[in-house]
Amino acid sequence: WSCRSTISHSRHGKIMIYLEILIWLAIWTIVMALGEYSAHRWTMHRKRSWLPQWIFHDHAIEHHHLGRVDINIDLPIYFHLLVGSPLIIASYFISLPALLSLLVVFMYHSYTWTRLHRGIHDLEKNWVMKTNYYKRAKRHHELHHDRPGRNFGVVYLWTDTLFRTKIK
Repeated sequence: WSCRSTISHSRHGKIMIYLEILIWLAIWTIVMALGEYSAHRWTMHRKRSWLPQWIFHDHAIEHHHLGRVDINIDLPIYFHLLVGSPLIIASYFISLPALLSLLVVFMYHSYTWTRLHRGIHDLEKNWVMKTNYYKRAKRHHELHHDRPGRNFGVVYLWTDTLFRTKIK
């Protein structure tokens, strides 16, 4: 009987860990979506005295105004690790599933942003471009370039609906 009980507890423990990972993935995905929107809208499109000048200049002037598609396209993982370091430290103290889920969301966002953005600006051909999501993201982003005060979502398009900045 005790062997059966141990197996049952073991199975229950694994299910609880998987459930915790799924919950943290959902939480960090929402945090990432809000972070993407906020950074794009309020730091890349607005001069901020407390931020380095190049953040606004490279994005709003070079990339948008001058149409430079070779600048401010990629979003490397080291950027997520640097900017997200307070979340990394906090999640380390919460639990291993919280930390691992955050790192997975960072990797997903870095990879997806870069592939989408490179495809949209014709810098590379990649598998993401074959998806239906890419078609929606491309249209969404092209409208952003037409009207830079709208459509700030790149990976998470739903944030513009939430904040009422989606071009209809």
